[in-house]
Amino acid sequence: MRAMHFQWAGLCVCLFLATQIFQGLCLLVWLPPPDSAAAALGNRLHLLDVARRLAVLGGLLAMAVPYAVIALDRFARMPVASLLGLVFALFFLLLELLHRGLDLAIVSQEWAVQFAAATDAAQREALENRFRSWESATRGIYLPLLLSGLIAWTCYAIATWNGDGERWSRLAAIAFAANAARVLARILVAYAGATWLSFTGGLHVYLVLTIAIYGALAVWLFRRAAGVKESAPPAAAPGAS
Repeated sequence: MRAMHFQWAGLCVCLFLATQIFQGLCLLVWLPPPDSAAAALGNRLHLLDVARRLAVLGGLLAMAVPYAVIALDRFARMPVASLLGLVFALFFLLLELLHRGLDLAIVSQEWAVQFAAATDAAQREALENRFRSWESATRGIYLPLLLSGLIAWTCYAIATWNGDGERWSRLAAIAFAANAARVLARILVAYAGATWLSFTGGLHVYLVLTIAIYGALAVWLFRRAAGVKESAPPAAAPGAS
């Protein structure tokens, strides 16, 4: 692997982080918090809401690059963990992209528009009920998504644990382990009734953990790029035999 591969991977993680911070600002500061299905559908027509959904889709697409780079980098030492991590990470991204893409295309661009244009109370109520059903279905969709993420981050933590002897070499493993723990907490809260872990699902906590986890991963990737560059053999002088 060349240094530029890790640099591009680090930049993709930074892009993902930027989209998550933008989404956090939209939800916490700029967009009014919805207190009903009608308000939630109304928010869907807001330009900022559309922008943050498109940004998140772009950030998720970008994350395929670091996952592939890390798996290729660790494959020689930990082939099984690296391969499983990549497979489940890509499955996680695929499910996220499919769900969020359908949500944007159907809910934001069809149901929300129909709801805003509806003058009949029965039609508006039907759209609200349809939206609530979609939100309930999302809970079922997210179980395989979260499980695939849990397996992926655990495998990546194992694959990156044995570093190259540098103090920072296990930073990626710690970040992946923390992400696996965060996802496990979400699963336990949503599907096992572990209400004592519900604080982990708050948007403020999610944003702080996301910045810490993916920030650490970006640092590791840039440090890895610097290490590869330092260990690369010097280029031969022009004309040298």
